[in-house]
Amino acid sequence: MTPLTAQDIADSTGGEVIAGDAETRVDDVSTDSRAVPKGCVFVALHGDKFDGHAFLPQASQLGATVAIVDGSAPAPDGMTVVRVADTRRALGQLARSIRRRMHGTRVIAIAGSNGKTSTKNLLHAVLARSLRGTASPKSFNNDIGVPATIFPVSDDDDYVILEIGTNHPGEVENLSRIAEPDIAVITSIGEEHLEFFGDLDGVRAENAAIADGIRVGGLLVINGDDPHLSAHLTRHQGPILRFGFGDHNDLVARNARVTLDGTSFDVDGRPYFTPIPGRHFASNALAVIAIARHLGLDHDTIRTGLAFATSSDMRMQKRVCGPVTLINDAYNANPTSMRASLETLSQIEWTGRKIVVLGDMRELGAHAERAHKELMTLAASLAPSRLFTVGDAFGRACENASGTECFTDAASAASVVAERMQPDDLVLLKGSRSMKLELIADAIARRFS
Repeated sequence: MTPLTAQDIADSTGGEVIAGDAETRVDDVSTDSRAVPKGCVFVALHGDKFDGHAFLPQASQLGATVAIVDGSAPAPDGMTVVRVADTRRALGQLARSIRRRMHGTRVIAIAGSNGKTSTKNLLHAVLARSLRGTASPKSFNNDIGVPATIFPVSDDDDYVILEIGTNHPGEVENLSRIAEPDIAVITSIGEEHLEFFGDLDGVRAENAAIADGIRVGGLLVINGDDPHLSAHLTRHQGPILRFGFGDHNDLVARNARVTLDGTSFDVDGRPYFTPIPGRHFASNALAVIAIARHLGLDHDTIRTGLAFATSSDMRMQKRVCGPVTLINDAYNANPTSMRASLETLSQIEWTGRKIVVLGDMRELGAHAERAHKELMTLAASLAPSRLFTVGDAFGRACENASGTECFTDAASAASVVAERMQPDDLVLLKGSRSMKLELIADAIARRFS
């Protein structure tokens, strides 16, 4: 991070230096009083169960020299204090200021309902083969995580990849205006957070707002298989590159083939492979290919990077538990991603049984009942050897489904599902993160350990 003075921080956040030396310099930012680098600025955030202002003495003892506050808590002696109207908002303003001081670092931001983290990881695996850069850890995709990814960027970095998430209207635009990306990506759009966005078109409009923060002349890379997405992008004046499976796209994946070991496909007559099963991962890889080509990487570098990429935890993650193989895709779920997971399972050739464990999908509002019933119908039509559900919504959806075992929660399901397993079973786990389906995975692993 480019060093800043306390006065620089005050200027960028609309704050005021109320104690200490305005020329105090910092070269790092922290919001966690347990991990405070020496010579940093500590931002005192308010949380549901904590108030960062209470930890100012601890932050000072660990080496923070500047604090950003919005309260009246007394600052420790020797600490320079910048007072702002709202520390959380100031965190984003500070990140925007630091982003504007970047020279030579391409900022790449990824939005979309499904595939953000996977696309980010695939892209980082490819770019890192010939460029220097960073990517947001885990799912740092909100108004705290995005700034936290921007702050450590070095002047020597060629790129930084940001993940832009949302569950309420206006979040994507705000984060994009903080990041001011040179390249923005919209992966696939699905029925996520309908409780807050109303319908699928509301989700499109929210994710399309990533274009509002793109720098002049910046590239927008979008999933062109969604015929309604472009209607929300009319304000974007820069170039748009479309990817997908349809021939109308600028970059097209052909001959997609899915196995348990991964997904292969062709682009412009050249073969590619990524070791993550699912036709939708070929779509994610197309976005990666488009960006990598735009940044000047050659075919062999891109192909090799994709081939050696790895999946994130609980995202189509293969796990072998003795004679049973799991596909853990239970990091999160909405109807679109659940449908893709079920279709992927059906496409994988397997000599043993195929078992499906589905957990409830959250934040669907008035659409919840319909969505769970539709997914139950799809799951049953694929004729798995056994079908288990976890959660009240799927419980109601499977009331008349013969052969389906329903549980209220993962804790009650874990031991039963584990006992039902047989050698050579292939098990798909898919549900929202709050359903904790990893408890079932761990129970299966313990049984065969």
